[in-house]
Amino acid sequence: MRLLFVHAHPHADSFTAACRDTAIAAARSAGHETKFIDLYAEGFQPTLRQDEWLSYPDPDAIDDSLTPHIEALQWAEGLIFTHPTWWSGPPAILKGWLDRCLRPGIAFHASANSFRHGLPNIRLLGVITSLGASSLQYNLLLAAPGKRQFLRGLRACTNPRCKTLWLAHYAIDASTEASRARHLAKIAARMAQIAV
Repeated sequence: MRLLFVHAHPHADSFTAACRDTAIAAARSAGHETKFIDLYAEGFQPTLRQDEWLSYPDPDAIDDSLTPHIEALQWAEGLIFTHPTWWSGPPAILKGWLDRCLRPGIAFHASANSFRHGLPNIRLLGVITSLGASSLQYNLLLAAPGKRQFLRGLRACTNPRCKTLWLAHYAIDASTEASRARHLAKIAARMAQIAV
């Protein structure tokens, strides 16, 4: 499977980066092709400008700087995000990537009476993240907003049979070397289970 990893963390040596590296290495070992976008490293501009907003419904009016991102999306069969969860959702740079890249004519086709997915090539959608909240706090008290954004909202734009994965290290502030090692092992094992 062709897997696109979209990474959002400002620190190159973060645990999130270790999770990303583990996932990519395990995916490659399992025979998957991979591509990788590091939003902070490339200095991605997350702000949807006024001219972009005014031309938003026109897929031919996409800013040239987004072309490599759009091409990677269209190449991919699996889309996996690696990011920390801050304030119950992804970092602003990743939310801006969603705003600017997953637009009409690319991610979906909408009219007054219909909505069609625009990414039928995406058969796997995943998130690898860490959270300060516990599983109970995030899933029950907060109702898992980031998880729902990606695995429900974005899933509507993908193949109707798209599978999802959510690999979260909860209570990261209280994590230990052992808990982080277990999480990395879980990521590697899950990547090995993805059908080629």
